[in-house]
Amino acid sequence: MADPVRFGRGQAPDEGRGLLGLAALFLLVSIALFSRPLWSPSAQGGVIVEVRGDVTAPGTYRVDPPTARAAVDAAGGPSSGIPDTRVVDGDAVVVGPGGIRVVPMGDPLLVLLPVDVNTADAAALAALPGVGKDLAARIVEERLAHGPFAGLDGLTRVGGVGDATVVALAPYTTASGPPPGPIDLNQADVQVLQRLDGIGPALAARIVASRVADGPFRTVDDLQRVSGIGPTRVAQLADSVVVRVPEAP
Repeated sequence: MADPVRFGRGQAPDEGRGLLGLAALFLLVSIALFSRPLWSPSAQGGVIVEVRGDVTAPGTYRVDPPTARAAVDAAGGPSSGIPDTRVVDGDAVVVGPGGIRVVPMGDPLLVLLPVDVNTADAAALAALPGVGKDLAARIVEERLAHGPFAGLDGLTRVGGVGDATVVALAPYTTASGPPPGPIDLNQADVQVLQRLDGIGPALAARIVASRVADGPFRTVDDLQRVSGIGPTRVAQLADSVVVRVPEAP
């Protein structure tokens, strides 16, 4: 004969323990789920580099593969002919008329190419290949003393700069010239006069002072009344200047 089913308090403890166990399990699972990050980004490939110079859109890009060609292509190119030089995070890829240069982070050549030898300061000039601080200082001193360089060949005015140095610097430099047309000696101010080859700030100031004190120049030869200007200098300037005599009121 089958045992009768008994209802009573005897099973209550087992049922309570079961409910407590389920609650504990639910709590542990909840803690495990909520302790995990809701989103975990996957690692991105490539490296971050800056692209400067002759490209469509200079700026900072993540490039993969990590090459100079990929960097230039990301900045709008053109990337044809650019080598697959490897780059790392923080590099700058500088694109100039003579090609590209990969500049590591902290390298002083983080300047925009080409460098204008008639406007650049000593720090920018010193960063150019083969120049250095001493030669950069001499270039600036020569420019201040005798005026801007008529072209890159004018750098040979500087002691220690020969034709070979000019050729080596050509891919990285330019020399801004005077505005088109001759400069009027009776209208130009000190800044404009300094655009003339061989005319520095001191000589330009003396030209203006002579014009104010002694009246307008009547001919280019009248420049010889200015201290420091002789027949040779006048002959050098003849094609770059003009004298327009103001009409009497």
